[in-house]
Amino acid sequence: MRLLDSGGPGAVTLRAVGDATGITQSAPYRHYEDKRALLEAMVRANLDYFDAALEKAKRDAPSPFGALDRLVRAYFDFARRFPLRYRFLLEVSREDGTLGAEVRQAFEAVLSLVLAAQQAGELKGGDAEQVSALIFGAAYGMAELAQHGLASAGTREGRTSDAAPDLAPLLLDLLAGASARREA
Repeated sequence: MRLLDSGGPGAVTLRAVGDATGITQSAPYRHYEDKRALLEAMVRANLDYFDAALEKAKRDAPSPFGALDRLVRAYFDFARRFPLRYRFLLEVSREDGTLGAEVRQAFEAVLSLVLAAQQAGELKGGDAEQVSALIFGAAYGMAELAQHGLASAGTREGRTSDAAPDLAPLLLDLLAGASARREA
């Protein structure tokens, strides 16, 4: 994953994996047919992260909005920490094949939580797909800022702190109804 995180999918080659892990350059070929197979394995490992975040959010939250809040924070944190990886997942989500469908399904968890929070009166009404797109767009923007070192802002005391953790709650607060703000 370090190769993907440092240089995007173009930096991930079977030879580079061999070099980075200290094994022979040909050893990865015993596990992966080609670069695409290696990238697919990397995507699926990241999907496992999102699936675990979703299950934890649903299990730990007292309401649909609380689950959405936790999941969106996990997405924003992931986008901030792994901007190239997050962008790559979004690129794969636009593919027509099985892998693209798997990524879209993982991302649709946000849509289902938006719908549930709207039905519970915890989130403002409106087109749930557009609300979800707003969330993903904001996370994508956060990934871009993080990649270019612009995801931090000076605090009042002159210290520098990461601005990414503050964006998810701010966005959700703007989208939430009054009852959700009190409960989350």
